[in-house]
Amino acid sequence: MIRVDGEVHEGLYDDLIAVEVSERVGEPSSFALQVGIYKKQQGGWTRLDETSAADGGFAPWQRITVAASFDDSPDVLIDGYVAGVGPRFEPVEADSYVLVWGYDASYAMDLDEKVVAWPDKKYSDIATELFQAYGLDPTVVDTQVVQDQTKELLIQRGTDWQFLKELARRVGFDVFVRGGAGYFRPAELSRTPQKDLAVHVGTLGTNVTWFEPRVVGDLPTKIAMARANPLTKAIEKVEVSESPLRALGERAGDALREGRQIPAQPVALAAPEPLVTDQAMEALATGIRRRNDWIVTGEGELDGTLYGRALRADGVVLIKGAGQAFSGRYYVTEVTHRITPAGYTQRFKVTRNGLGVQGDEPFQGADAEPGEPAGNDERVEVRGAGREVAP
Repeated sequence: MIRVDGEVHEGLYDDLIAVEVSERVGEPSSFALQVGIYKKQQGGWTRLDETSAADGGFAPWQRITVAASFDDSPDVLIDGYVAGVGPRFEPVEADSYVLVWGYDASYAMDLDEKVVAWPDKKYSDIATELFQAYGLDPTVVDTQVVQDQTKELLIQRGTDWQFLKELARRVGFDVFVRGGAGYFRPAELSRTPQKDLAVHVGTLGTNVTWFEPRVVGDLPTKIAMARANPLTKAIEKVEVSESPLRALGERAGDALREGRQIPAQPVALAAPEPLVTDQAMEALATGIRRRNDWIVTGEGELDGTLYGRALRADGVVLIKGAGQAFSGRYYVTEVTHRITPAGYTQRFKVTRNGLGVQGDEPFQGADAEPGEPAGNDERVEVRGAGREVAP
């Protein structure tokens, strides 16, 4: 289902060639519509000469909502705005089309560059204020550390979205927008997994077309930070070596190095920002440790028809059939849904902080019922009508 400025236009489906929606964590989600255009008898082209959505035209800043329907409750894949419109005129007139692309509501947060001081604020306070400034409902996890302006005045230089991404990077959080809500939080790894991704488990059970995981062992797992106290001149140190995230695999990075004649736990020396407090140093070091946890990454493609629902980014999924090392829980960071007359595919990217099956994974059988997707307890809520994603 596709809505333009909150309305469904049935004529759009007659000309629709392809729909692509990329849902991401840490970056704006995006969409692209490929729509056929035709020469009019009286001159001009369909959809290019129309000035309104009701007449079939497209223009920047129109609201586009794309949902996938597998049951009585459509799953909203994206609710955002048109960023651009570009026609392509082919040698064969009937092969011509217009490409319409755009982004979620974070697109509006990435336009206006500014310089702003944020005295005596926590990163989570700033995230809440910025989301609310765009009418977005904030879902924010408390970062606890107040940036005392007498010790460190936090200055924003750039767009609101760029600033939010930088704050999230410092503490190892994810930042993203879904519908009319903004999220600023660490990866939630304890949620109920979505429907299993099955690799070579038999003709009836397999739903993954291909899957390519990889593991690295060179990410430092002890983060050290030191600074000279400007008042006492003493050297203050902070070390973070324990992971703040739930383990998704049996063996983390440190376990992979056990018994080797190399440093048992490589150390990364992080440079503190000027005049940070001990609490701020620990928060920064914890953020780096959080980012360095992801030793396994992977990407693949899913047959959407066989899967029978929409895989969602910012969720946990179980992958089975990939061997003892690469089967198990994964965190989904990106899913690209592509719908064409040839079929429905879902290209995905996943990551995890360990190798191996833990033994408590609730793997589903090949005959798992459709219905409500497991782990999809955070459906995207959007306004039905209107030209705006958020009030």
